[in-house]
Amino acid sequence: MNSIREQAALWFARMYNADAEHPGHAEFDNWLATDPRHVAEYRALAELWGDFASTQRTEALAKAMERSNAQRQRRRLLQGGMLAVLLGVGCALGWHAHRYGPLELDLHTSIGEQQTQHLRDGTEIILDGDTHLHLRYEHGQRQAELLHGEAIFHVARQPQRPFIIDSGLARVRVLGTRFVVNRLPDRLRVSVEEGRVQVDSLAHSGESLVLGDGEVAEVGADGHLQRLPHAATDAFTFQSGRLVFDQADLTEVAASLSRYRQSPVRAAPGASARVSAVVQLANVEGFLQSLPQVVPVRLRDDAGTTVLLPR
Repeated sequence: MNSIREQAALWFARMYNADAEHPGHAEFDNWLATDPRHVAEYRALAELWGDFASTQRTEALAKAMERSNAQRQRRRLLQGGMLAVLLGVGCALGWHAHRYGPLELDLHTSIGEQQTQHLRDGTEIILDGDTHLHLRYEHGQRQAELLHGEAIFHVARQPQRPFIIDSGLARVRVLGTRFVVNRLPDRLRVSVEEGRVQVDSLAHSGESLVLGDGEVAEVGADGHLQRLPHAATDAFTFQSGRLVFDQADLTEVAASLSRYRQSPVRAAPGASARVSAVVQLANVEGFLQSLPQVVPVRLRDDAGTTVLLPR
């Protein structure tokens, strides 16, 4: 293979999405170091890829590469099977254009509804009831804005394109993991099943926590971060038809029940009881009506909203 451009294209297709542990890094670095033209061709191809948004551009690249070959090289390509390699590169770049190109989605669930969204990069998002999530994928970043509600994220690993969740009180940064972000009325909670995520307070610059397997953190209304001694797995139970409360205050209980009840629930100021319970989503109403029997609260209807009052 005499064309540096062909070599650069093959290296690009092989290494563009490679993580730090990819076994080809040493060979790739050696190829770059042997000739400054290698660096120039690879950089030119990477810059071109930065503007790729359609398979038409991948086809244009393949045609440009073919035109640049001499007649002798074209014969060798046909004889040696290199034409198939170039077509494979074109297909690979077309696949990259599909998987890594721009994307924008606005996702909503209604009260009592759950929705699973499979994205083209391999990420899976499961939205809880009454949740609003906006997604924007760009070349260098995947961004989600959790406007309301709760969602499970199983993020596909892409080291060169991090996944960022902006949720009002904090920003969550992740490369590849499975976790839940729960936006409650007065706080934000992040529960990590596996992997590592970084949670940065938006109100207090420099205040940050890195969470690992099984860890939970919360950002309060004042913007301060704290770890919680909760089981991270509790946050995933809505997917299997349950809500788990572990010494939850009534604001959390009310917000969680409201996702599965047409008439919302609200905790009045001063209602300070704590609740530990497992609630079946099919019996949210029954649990709510029995709540005054186990904690010191009473229920009052206020223009279609059920208010939890201290007793």
